[in-house]
Amino acid sequence: MKTLKGIAPLGVLMCAALLFAAPLKAAPRALLIGVGNIPGHELPAIDLDIDNMKKVAAVLGFAPDDIKVLFGAQATYANVKGALSSWVRDGVGPNDRVLIYFSGHGTRLPDLKPGSDSKEDDAMVLYDVQPGNVQGHATLKNVLMGRELGEAIAAIPSQDVLVMVDACHSGAATRDISLGNMRLGVGSGVRKFFSYPGMPNQNSTRALKVPLSDNYASLSAAKDDESAIGTEQGGLFTLAVSGAIIDASRNGQHPSIEDLRSVATTFIAGRTDKDSVFHPVADGNQQLIKGAIDVVPLRNGHGPTWQALVADAGKGEPMKLSGGSPNMKVGQQIVLDVTLPRDGYLNVVAVDSQDRATVLYPNQYNPKNDVKAGRFVFPSADMKFVLRASEPLGPSLIVAFLSDKPVNLLESGIEGRNAAGKMESMFTEVSAKGTRAITVEARESKVAAGQLLVNVGAAH
Repeated sequence: MKTLKGIAPLGVLMCAALLFAAPLKAAPRALLIGVGNIPGHELPAIDLDIDNMKKVAAVLGFAPDDIKVLFGAQATYANVKGALSSWVRDGVGPNDRVLIYFSGHGTRLPDLKPGSDSKEDDAMVLYDVQPGNVQGHATLKNVLMGRELGEAIAAIPSQDVLVMVDACHSGAATRDISLGNMRLGVGSGVRKFFSYPGMPNQNSTRALKVPLSDNYASLSAAKDDESAIGTEQGGLFTLAVSGAIIDASRNGQHPSIEDLRSVATTFIAGRTDKDSVFHPVADGNQQLIKGAIDVVPLRNGHGPTWQALVADAGKGEPMKLSGGSPNMKVGQQIVLDVTLPRDGYLNVVAVDSQDRATVLYPNQYNPKNDVKAGRFVFPSADMKFVLRASEPLGPSLIVAFLSDKPVNLLESGIEGRNAAGKMESMFTEVSAKGTRAITVEARESKVAAGQLLVNVGAAH
């Protein structure tokens, strides 16, 4: 698909990857776990983290049937342990890729198991977490300890396991913190740490305890003495890594886990201040960490964003959308014409041939998107911009959504803003938050949608 002139590149997403080519009868497995709705310890936008990771899993070559999601109330201790002992093991061979991802709270527990090198361990907090006591020490029940995860990884037949953890294991006095800037369109976040009375006071050793195993690489959000941050747009770590993977697939690149760590570090530093910055950490097999990641090129309508918007448009009543020619040349101007069946809120999105999605309307010059029934043409003569076809060459999808409830994709866009939160570019990129808003509206309310497919060719 092609983008239009002035459209900003889609922001960085993030995720994880595995290295070796699968055999003909491959059994790759991805397990995505997200927990944010624990009473008194709520985290924002864990659903967006899972949405971003599903897109990344698709770019890494995982088919829908290869992906298992345990989200919210599904992410109980029993279900997670069951998935680790069956889903990521059954039918998996040495060369099959396995991806394990977690977004939620981390915590620390006393580890009194005989032979333990440390007297405490890190843990992932699951949905049915409960306070407990072991040998007179305060602890938590129904959490996945690092030692348990390590043992589960060691039992996976694959030699190509990637573990990504968007959580932290360093406590802090406050949960809500300032990011120090508004580049994401939000200025605050939540520390992804679960504290409880009587927890160990010392920092844990965050490295996975994998007995005699070198079959994995892990990429964790933060160092032991730092706090990973979740925002209303999603976890900063997940946004960073998933963006790096998506960008690599667009550009025909094959980054390593170490490359992802470096890109994520830069991304996070640009969206936090010195008091909230944190640094991702790579652990495990150095060959897996430094080896090239195999990604599926995003081309010509096969990307997850294109597919999601087409699916959402199909849920709405038909709405007439026209403009330009089915075959356009780079530099050619386009004017869109929409027939609105009723009053509502209009969002127009363009998706190019590399699955880069940009909000055309509303935009910096027309930030309000409430419209009246009838014909709507843009850019109109009084608007201060034009739309022109531009590279990359290939098919481009334009989708218009008219919702009854207020949905404004400009406000939910994640890039194109300066540190003060002011839009610096005419357009913004579609975020997972924006896509989720459209999906929910299409499912729960009355939505009209129109689609326009054009092919952009080189200028003569």
